[in-house]
Amino acid sequence: MKLASRRGAGVVLILALLAGCARETYQPKPIDPGATEAALAGRTLAAPALRDYFEAQGQDVKTWPPESWDLSALTLAAVFLHPEIDVARARADLAAAEKATSRTALPYTLTARPEYNSAEGGGDTPWGYGLLVGLPIDLGNKRAARTEQLARVEEAARLEVAVASWRVRSRLRRHFVDLHVANQTVEALQAEQAERGRLLALMEKRLAAGMAAQGELSSLRLRQAEGELALRRAVVRREQALAGVAESVAVPLGELQAVRLDFSAVDHAVPAPEPPALQRAALLNRIDLRRKLADYAVAEAALKLEVARQYPDITLVPGYFWDADETIWSIAGLALVPPRARTRALIREAELRREIEARAFLAVQSAVIAEAQAAASRYGHALAAHEAAVDVLRRARERRREAASQFERGYADRVDVANAALEAVVAERTAIVAMLELQQGLSALEDAVQRPLDNPDLFAGVQPAAAPADAALNPALIDND
Repeated sequence: MKLASRRGAGVVLILALLAGCARETYQPKPIDPGATEAALAGRTLAAPALRDYFEAQGQDVKTWPPESWDLSALTLAAVFLHPEIDVARARADLAAAEKATSRTALPYTLTARPEYNSAEGGGDTPWGYGLLVGLPIDLGNKRAARTEQLARVEEAARLEVAVASWRVRSRLRRHFVDLHVANQTVEALQAEQAERGRLLALMEKRLAAGMAAQGELSSLRLRQAEGELALRRAVVRREQALAGVAESVAVPLGELQAVRLDFSAVDHAVPAPEPPALQRAALLNRIDLRRKLADYAVAEAALKLEVARQYPDITLVPGYFWDADETIWSIAGLALVPPRARTRALIREAELRREIEARAFLAVQSAVIAEAQAAASRYGHALAAHEAAVDVLRRARERRREAASQFERGYADRVDVANAALEAVVAERTAIVAMLELQQGLSALEDAVQRPLDNPDLFAGVQPAAAPADAALNPALIDND
C-alpha cells in the first residue's frame, strides 16, 4: 500500500508540472488564389467597412458613398485597402507578438529518472523513480535586455507602416495628377482639332477661290493628322493614369470608372516654402529619418543584450528520487559559461552594427537635405514656368476676343478669327503641360518632407529627430584581463 501511494505521489507530481503546459492544436489556413482573386475583384468604395474606417478617422459619412472622391478621400481609402500597407501592419503585429513572447516565463525542463536495481531483495521493488526540474535563472537581466530590443523592433515596424502609407499616398498623388492632366489634355486636343478643322475648311474654300496656296493646305492637313495622333496618345495616357489610381487605391478599375473624381486639390499652385523652412521641415518630419533612428535604437538595444550575455546562463535543478522506502531530495546547478573571447567578439560585432546604423542615419539625413534643396529648386522653376504659361494663355485669349471683335466690325475675316482661336487652344495645352510640371514638382516637394504641403500646420508642433551619438567603441563594455 505504501508503495502504491508513493508511486501515486510521483505521478501526481509529474501531472502537476505538466498541467501548466497549455495545449494548442494546429489550425491549417491554406491560401486559395481563386478566393483571394475574387475578393480583390469584389472590392468597392461603397463597402461598409470602409465607411466605418472613414467615420473612425473623423470624416462625415452621412452621405455614403461620397458624391465625389477627392485626393484626400482616395488617400484614406488607399490606407485602409492597400495590401502593401497590410503587409507592413502584419509585420508590426508580429514584432508586437515577439515582444510579448519575450515577457513570458522562461521554459523549464523536466527529466525523469527511472532506475532498476537487480540486486534489490527482501520483497522490495527493484525500481526507483526520480524527477529533476530545471529552473532557469536570468543572470545579468538578459530577458529585460531582449524585451527592450524587441520593443525597439516594434517601434521600427510601426514606423514602417507610416513609410508604406506615404509610399502609397505618393504614388496615388502622381497618378491622380496624371489623370487630371490627361483629362484636360484630351479636352484641349479635341478643341484644338475642332478649331483646326474649321480653319482647314476655310483654307480649302480659299484654295478653291485661288486665294491660298496648296502648300498651306498640306501643312494644315499634316498638323491635323499629328493632332489626331496626339489625341489618341492622350486617351491612352488617360486610361493608364486611371489604372494607376485604381492600383494605388487597391480597387478594380471599373470601380473608379463608376465614380466622380474631384481634382480641385491638384488644380492650383501652392506657394513654395522658404528653402530654410523646407529643409528644417524635412529634417523634422521625414518618416524614413525616424525609421533610421528606430533602427539605431534596435542596434543600441542589441548591444545591451550582448553585454548582458557575458553572464553565464544558470539553471537550478532540484530533484526528487524514491528508492524502495527511501526518499531522496537533491539540488544541483548548471552553468553555461560563454568563452571570454566569444563574448568580446559578439560585443564588438554589436558595436559595429550600431556604428553602421549611426552612419546610415547621417547618410539619410544628408540625402534628405539634398533632396529638399533640389525639390525646392525644381518647384520654384515650375512655378515660374507655370506663371509664364498662364500669361501666354491670357494674352492668347485676349487675341481671340480681339479677333472676334474685329471680325464683327469688318476689320478681320474668318481665317483670322480661326487662327486666333487655334492659337488660344494651343496656348491652353501649353498651360496644361506647365500645370503638370508644377504638380510633379509639388509631388517631389511633398516627398521631400513626407507631408502634404496644403497642411497649414506643416511647420508647427514637430520635434526634431535627434541624431544618434557617436558610436565609437566603448572599452568599458569589455572587462580587461
